[in-house]
Amino acid sequence: MSIRPIAAGLLFTLIPWTVAADHETFSLYTFDSPPYQQANPIPGGPEVTGETVETVRCAMEHAGAQVNIRLMPQNRARFALQRQLVDGYFAVDPSPDMDEAADISHPVALEKWYWFYLGQRPDPTTAKIGVVGGSNEEVWLIQNGFEPFVTVSSTEQLPALLKRQRIDLALMDQQVMETLREDSLALGQTLNREFLRYAPLHLYLNRRFVSEHPGVLTRFNRQLPACMEQHMLLSADEYQHVAGQARGLIQDLEQRLNLAQAIHQGPVYDSFTEILTQDTLWQALAPEQPTPLASEILGLPASQALKQWQDEQGGLVTELLLTDNKGALVAMSQLSSDYWQGDEPKFQEIAVETERGMERKSDLWISPIRYDASTRQFQIIVSVPIPLKEPNNGLEGILAMGLAIEKMLHNYERLARARSEQVPMELPVAE
Repeated sequence: MSIRPIAAGLLFTLIPWTVAADHETFSLYTFDSPPYQQANPIPGGPEVTGETVETVRCAMEHAGAQVNIRLMPQNRARFALQRQLVDGYFAVDPSPDMDEAADISHPVALEKWYWFYLGQRPDPTTAKIGVVGGSNEEVWLIQNGFEPFVTVSSTEQLPALLKRQRIDLALMDQQVMETLREDSLALGQTLNREFLRYAPLHLYLNRRFVSEHPGVLTRFNRQLPACMEQHMLLSADEYQHVAGQARGLIQDLEQRLNLAQAIHQGPVYDSFTEILTQDTLWQALAPEQPTPLASEILGLPASQALKQWQDEQGGLVTELLLTDNKGALVAMSQLSSDYWQGDEPKFQEIAVETERGMERKSDLWISPIRYDASTRQFQIIVSVPIPLKEPNNGLEGILAMGLAIEKMLHNYERLARARSEQVPMELPVAE
């Protein structure tokens, strides 16, 4: 269903304009898409709740701003933002039209999009595709040469259209479909699915807002990783797949490079004060230029070997860091943002200080999914101990490996399809 143009005057009456005050409140639009964004059923709380709403509100508050978030149909919200009638709009897949009208944040959510269908999956190039009008999915389809057969006003209509065979394919986020299944009282035929893509969604702020409030977008981006973390955990199956693939990669690397020997060949600072002094200088210059110590480490044979091995992995491995048992870098595949890693989970979840010295705390640690602004992709960090031969639980250092999560999980989905060509789901039916 298409959306009729909205008169600008009507929009002006709908929008809570920013009030100049010590604690300014900014107006943001989003759209109904449980569990990411939805009307709050509990009286007295925020008008809109959900995973992505919590992320945006958290990052804005830590950036020093209060927000008033309202639900609005997606076409209307785009219209409002493009005409600077609202401060911002989320959660949005990047598009040239939006880029012309507003400034984009780092991702505020990562959705997992699937084709949903009955029976055997039809060819998307010839199938009748159903999608929510004005949605991120519709924009992506059009940008990639697909012509939607039917556009609807709400996600609840798509499963019903599949059941009635009005459409062959529906494109939706996995969690949105799961929510429909949980909320539906009428369950019918089995619905099959096939993974399509991971979709990073963003906040767009209008250019006048960014100009009048310098620094808000930068502070917002800086706060996002901590605010997103609880919503970016791997599922149990995904975790097991990542762990298995990571162990295989590390075993392959260990056949090329003696990691314990590389640690001993790296620079050594016995004093913790010296390590922190080097770290302060390192962070002040990176990533624009390396310090003399960073240049020394980058030039080591071990660092060159790490870089060569990383380049051979086809973009799957994003970074390799090797530290001593104090958490100080001794080799790296590329310039890291800091020298001392000892205050970060990738070290602290592997190493523990005891009366006998540094020992292994765990044999493997996998981080939540995080967005890497330097590479503009989501990644995870996997770290493992480099053990001492004696004593048995002693620690030489740790190896931390960055992995491009979309490539990782594409591999996982391919393996899942190989095990079972179709993943059955109960089909929710809209009343």
